Amino acid sequence: MRETDAVWRTLGDAALSGRREWKSTGDLAWEAGVGEKLAYKALRRPVSIGAVTRYPGGGFSVTDPERVITLLAAARSLTPTHATSFEAAQQLVKTLPAYAIGGTRAAAHHLGGNRIADHATAIMYVPSNADLSFLPRGEGALVFPIDPHTLAAWNDGYTSKAQTYADLFAEPGWQASEFRRALWRAWFAIDDWARAEARHG
Repeated sequence: MRETDAVWRTLGDAALSGRREWKSTGDLAWEAGVGEKLAYKALRRPVSIGAVTRYPGGGFSVTDPERVITLLAAARSLTPTHATSFEAAQQLVKTLPAYAIGGTRAAAHHLGGNRIADHATAIMYVPSNADLSFLPRGEGALVFPIDPHTLAAWNDGYTSKAQTYADLFAEPGWQASEFRRALWRAWFAIDDWARAEARHG
């Protein structure tokens, strides 16, 4: 994944958890695990479409989390990757100190259960130094190496909300689409302005 994606993912995840304001680009860069110059560059696109607003005195805020996550999703690709059997992927993660489950299984986790559909192809994230050369080619699971910083942030064993949405956006099949739509309804069906009025009503 690109470093730009790490910045957008961090913005999206923070916004979904209720944290929209940032004191500086440096704070965002540190949390995303990238350089400050890269983070500043990555902010240009969401700023240009009004998804992020910069403050004159410094700092910025996410004004439209949906569009930030849409940027991440549109940029996501599931290739190149390691396609293997679900059983082989299960055996692999048993040998690793850490891993994260993505795709429809992560979506079910974030939704509090699966009332949507059968699961699509499994998505697994493993440490970037994991030996994947022995994995047999197959169907049922996609395995992605990921940097330690990101894997440590996904400390509940599942990909973050923004990453889950982006992966489902990039994954073919009706199951992935159904889970992605369920996430959208959970997070974005009510407009921001309506949420704000409800809080102050």
